[in-house]
Amino acid sequence: MGRQTRRIWVTGAAILLLLASLQSCGGQKADRPLTILVSVEANTLDPHFATSTIEWSILMNVFDSLVSRKDDMTLGPGLAERWGVDESKRLWTFHLRKGVKFHNDEPFDARSVKYTFERMQDQSLRPRTTIPRRIFLKEVEVVDDHTVRIHTRRRVATLPIWLVNAFILPPKYYSATPAKEVLAKPVGTGPYRLVKWVKDDHIRMEANAAWWGGKPKIETAVWRPVPETSARIAELETGGADLITNVSPDQMHSPAGREKKIQLKGIHGGRRVYVGVRTDQGVLGDRRVRQAMNHAVNFDLIASTVLVGHGSRMASVVNPPNNDPSLKPYPYDPEKAKALLAEAGLKDTDGDGILEANGQPLRLKLDVPIGRYLKGEEIAAAVASNLRAVGIHVEVNLLEWSVFLSRRSKKILSPLYLHGFSSAFDAELDLGALRPSLFANLTAWKHPEFIAEYQKLRQSFDPEELRRISFRLQRLVIEEAPWIFLWHQYDFFGLSARIGWLPRPDERIYLPSIAMRDAQN
Repeated sequence: MGRQTRRIWVTGAAILLLLASLQSCGGQKADRPLTILVSVEANTLDPHFATSTIEWSILMNVFDSLVSRKDDMTLGPGLAERWGVDESKRLWTFHLRKGVKFHNDEPFDARSVKYTFERMQDQSLRPRTTIPRRIFLKEVEVVDDHTVRIHTRRRVATLPIWLVNAFILPPKYYSATPAKEVLAKPVGTGPYRLVKWVKDDHIRMEANAAWWGGKPKIETAVWRPVPETSARIAELETGGADLITNVSPDQMHSPAGREKKIQLKGIHGGRRVYVGVRTDQGVLGDRRVRQAMNHAVNFDLIASTVLVGHGSRMASVVNPPNNDPSLKPYPYDPEKAKALLAEAGLKDTDGDGILEANGQPLRLKLDVPIGRYLKGEEIAAAVASNLRAVGIHVEVNLLEWSVFLSRRSKKILSPLYLHGFSSAFDAELDLGALRPSLFANLTAWKHPEFIAEYQKLRQSFDPEELRRISFRLQRLVIEEAPWIFLWHQYDFFGLSARIGWLPRPDERIYLPSIAMRDAQN
């Protein structure tokens, strides 16, 4: 157990003791903050450096973007009331809301939009955001205080989708404040102000009474990272939390939970969970080896045991309704796996059950982030066992999420790694998870046909052409197998009796969507 994990355990234990004392004195106060327990900590709250779902969840409550993604995953107005594209498909015009202010009272206007996109491209900051590249940004033109034009170098049909994460910044604050300071002190126009962040302990937000969308009903919200699922559930059952993430239905049936009437809410999410295969690592560059690894995995057994009957194996990297329905997932077929491995020249020469490649035993590490994905450690253990059964010795290497992210950014993850990509519920963007240039894609898979066809996909505005290209690419990805395909993760949340909420398929927690069932200050 790492130092950070031990500290969180101690914090959790202290809170449970405090709750017990409150209950003995007649129960908890009804005006306590909404408390959300998440499985991992945010690393930054600077929108131009954010890369994880927990960061996006927090940011969407502090900031607004020109385009919003609603709870049903459709796009709608945000800080832009309306927009359109001209005949060339390279000039987009956005008409902005009037009378909006940032939390520090700076006015929101067209110059705020221009500054935000310029900061995204400021190489002296070395930002992590890929939005300018993804929309082939040429320039942002200020037409007047409440009108901007975004010029692109080529046609980009998905531009409005990309703008969902383009949170607008106040120019004076972000230009005058050091980058190391703003990463922990974000200022936006959103429904909540961030008032305190104690790293590895909690984030506290308070409602923005002047929000253009109306004052939020929840006055105060606290987010806390608690990696251990059992600890999150214990706090929900004892009243120390109102909403917890990353739980499994088999863990939510204790007597305490039934007595408190805690709720389990699940949704078929868009996150594609897979084992990434680093195709630049020896025999993993052979498609037959990758296909064999897929046939070796008994996902039906994983679903029935580890996932207690939830979910089915991924057949496409694209989420419904944009997936090719004719595609079928890899069937569990260990004999075919062994035949493919033999065809690739791998043999068990000394009879120890481990195949050899170039005279060396095929021993691989599988990096797995702790607490990040639903039953991630258990799924990884099952996959490793399946691969060992066909002669590929796999050692599961558990990593704290922050360590995993660091190794991912340095591109030093092991030849196999458990990972999950969230979804924008768009075929092009779902397929974009396999772009060679994507920093989070460590597969090193560079297929000429994929690269050429994907460029066509990015520029098409024709729905039928999009469908044809997308279906071809989905089939190519399955055949080439740069991933060991696992599942479209179900997302389960635990809720206290104090709140009503329906989860979103994109895993994000948007506070204005949560209804409180008792009073708050």
